[in-house]
Amino acid sequence: MQPVIKGFEKILEGISKAAMTAAALITLALAVIGTVDVLTTNVLKQAIPGAVEMSKAGLVMLVFFGLAVASRSGSHIKVDILVNRLSERGRNICSSIGYLVTALLFIFWTQQLWFLAKKSWSIGETVLGLLQFPLYPVKIAVFLALAIATIETIRRLVLSIMGIFKKRSGA
Repeated sequence: MQPVIKGFEKILEGISKAAMTAAALITLALAVIGTVDVLTTNVLKQAIPGAVEMSKAGLVMLVFFGLAVASRSGSHIKVDILVNRLSERGRNICSSIGYLVTALLFIFWTQQLWFLAKKSWSIGETVLGLLQFPLYPVKIAVFLALAIATIETIRRLVLSIMGIFKKRSGA
């Protein structure tokens, strides 16, 4: 059973690294689009058509891929003033409750994003603006990023539950 768990963990780690890479590339693209748009607007007095729409789509994707990365690394915001005073088992119980609530919300949210992405794909939804590019790839990317965050949250929930029942050394 241990090799299966390690293999699954390796796959999840690879998926999370892909999400991190996607977030980095989106950040780079946003920086380039913004810089070029500002330069062309100030120098040539001509804005890039669709730069605002592309930036909005990129920012949405960046937030969700960032959520996936934060879910993997556990670098999300925590208020731990009270929890730090608990034993390790108490901290794991509190973490399990938090991860359970988060996982349930993420599962619901992921399901809704799946429906939105599927509908967007079926109608060939495009952005309304100067540059009309398809919106469904953005919605699909957001769905995938949230699915990664959901899986990572469930992974953390399982680890936290395992921590509750872990035998303490010396006990």
